[in-house]
Amino acid sequence: MPGWFAAVFAFVFGAVVGSFLNVVIARVPRGESVVRPRSRCPRCKRPIRWYENVPILSWLFLRGRCAGCKQPISPRYPLVELASGLLALACLRHFGLGPWAVAAFAFLAALLALTYIDLDHWLLPRVITIPFIAIGVGVSWLPGGPGLLSSVLGALAGFASFVLLGWVAERLLKKEAIGGGDVWLFAMIGAWLGLRALLPVALLASLQGAIAGLVLMAFARREGRATAAPPPRPTGDEELDAWEPPAGALPFGPFLSLGAAEFLFFGPALLDWYLGLFR
Repeated sequence: MPGWFAAVFAFVFGAVVGSFLNVVIARVPRGESVVRPRSRCPRCKRPIRWYENVPILSWLFLRGRCAGCKQPISPRYPLVELASGLLALACLRHFGLGPWAVAAFAFLAALLALTYIDLDHWLLPRVITIPFIAIGVGVSWLPGGPGLLSSVLGALAGFASFVLLGWVAERLLKKEAIGGGDVWLFAMIGAWLGLRALLPVALLASLQGAIAGLVLMAFARREGRATAAPPPRPTGDEELDAWEPPAGALPFGPFLSLGAAEFLFFGPALLDWYLGLFR
């Protein structure tokens, strides 16, 4: 297979998966099926024809508006498709054409969906994280994977460490400090990347989350808005529509996902950097 053809195929395949991820992001938090009904405009409920659903290109052709009601279509849809396509291409280039490249892309696609769901709803659905813990353990033996023992220990340690950290923080701060969804996400990351990845991923997520939080707090203070930590995430559908986080607050899930993606591609270099801190 020519290299250029494999690259084009990987990007197109990733963009198609990204189109499905948009459905997952929109429907899973509300408990809706990702299969039925078919894709439709969220405003006028008009079914979307197949040629209006071509990843990235259809949004550009329609100039970001629904063909029926002419209302704007969020640019997030082509951005998710573009990001998914680029992630698939990155997996091909980094891991080669093999089973682990496909598995790694599946892991990144799940992280991408979880990131946008968490940004939208402060929610990390267990219908995604728990199955992907099992899948991560199941594919851990593939060449390029962390190995079965490291995967199992990573999942257990990821879950236990965040449960313990959340319990201690709650006793000290007198409020919820780590959401239940973050616990399962960290266990999922441990299952896919292995035991040795947990501490570097947590450090990367904390560092990058702190930087982003400081920037948002600075903007919020400049505008005179409150920056208090948000209350625990509601679970009911009506509360899901009504609840809004305070200004300047950020969920932790996207930063865990970012740290996991960074370790997936740059794990050895990150471990050398981390161990070098102690030399």
